[in-house]
Amino acid sequence: MFTSSAIRKLSRSEEIFAETQSYVGLGADVRGPVDVDALSAAFDTLLQAHPLLGGHLEQDPDGRHQFAVDDLLHPGIEVLEDTGPGAEAPPVHLDQNASLVHLRLAGRPDGMQLTLYVHHALADGHHEFGLVEEMFSYYTDLICTGSVGQVAVQPAPDPLETVLARRGIEKQQRSGLERFMPAVFAYDLPPSRRTASDVTPAAPVRVPMAGCRLSERETQDLIAFSRSRRVGLNGLLSAAVLMAEWKLRGENNIPVPYLYPVDLRYVLSPPLSATACTNPLGVATYLAEIDRNTEVVSLARDIAETFRADLAAGVIQQSLLHFTPQYVGNPPGMPDVVMLTDSGLVPPVRTPPDVELVAAHSEFYFAVSAGIDMYLSKIFAGQLVVEYHTHAKEPEKFVEAIHAVLRSLADQHAASGVS
Repeated sequence: MFTSSAIRKLSRSEEIFAETQSYVGLGADVRGPVDVDALSAAFDTLLQAHPLLGGHLEQDPDGRHQFAVDDLLHPGIEVLEDTGPGAEAPPVHLDQNASLVHLRLAGRPDGMQLTLYVHHALADGHHEFGLVEEMFSYYTDLICTGSVGQVAVQPAPDPLETVLARRGIEKQQRSGLERFMPAVFAYDLPPSRRTASDVTPAAPVRVPMAGCRLSERETQDLIAFSRSRRVGLNGLLSAAVLMAEWKLRGENNIPVPYLYPVDLRYVLSPPLSATACTNPLGVATYLAEIDRNTEVVSLARDIAETFRADLAAGVIQQSLLHFTPQYVGNPPGMPDVVMLTDSGLVPPVRTPPDVELVAAHSEFYFAVSAGIDMYLSKIFAGQLVVEYHTHAKEPEKFVEAIHAVLRSLADQHAASGVS
């Protein structure tokens, strides 16, 4: 019998992810030879550098969860052979009572796909990407030099609440959600596509995903379009998603509530490293009132101006001291809320000379009764990618509508002849 040692209780901002058994997967398509033994050693080194990755969750009699570690060895990499074109890999097994991370290497007809799964209570997307970068750096050292050198052991990451308290950030009167109040119980609404079922799975299940991507040329044109209009790409993406949502909702006079996470690593002082905190996020809100005269650029500017005002007032920084994100379902009486996480430009990952990461994707796993609905965007290998993770019907319609808006903006710039 192995005894475990409690590291710390989960904070309120982390507990929601334990209640929903949430895991996030970051996957990369790998072109070039993969040395499984070296990759296994790199993964072991990552676990050595971040001991909590090898831990698990335990639940107290009062229902709260805590991070815990024991002397059991992590099972290591799951390796799947190539099962041929069109074949789907078996579902990944994720159990927060046993492990907080899982690494899968799957053979593909055109290469390999490597996916790291991390419990969301332990890491947000930026944190997880930092772990992926670190693991590939260890792998590259092992392939190129045969050694990773001295490994510094990192402490357990702090929760958001601790990070804010150390910087003197306290709960204010405003949470940001007040912006949605004019839309609550004010309209005759259709059934929500976020409606949850009555059945909750015992283990985390992957949320279905549809997606689209712009070509490198289209991505360059879209970036150039945003610069020529003096509006940020993040605001332009937000506006494109909201315009597409409004059109598919019937082009009516019902506003579209918009909520999006803000990475506080770029905001707080002193700054945070990628893996110093579990989920250092704030939440920004916007109520999009769109009609047939609304232009994407003007909408993008208003979103950006609202964001800057809320950031200057400190509302975003302390937003999650008021509430925790509810990924399941929709608030009663409110039009369906749009959620978009924009990861921005994904930097290149260090790899051996004959290895290249050619594509990336995200996976979300929850043990919930459906009702999940969120967008994610990033630029990887020069291409803008939009993913739609949802239990809604016909997700391709929404992705195609967003794709059409983004391509039209890129085409506008291409037609202008401006380099």
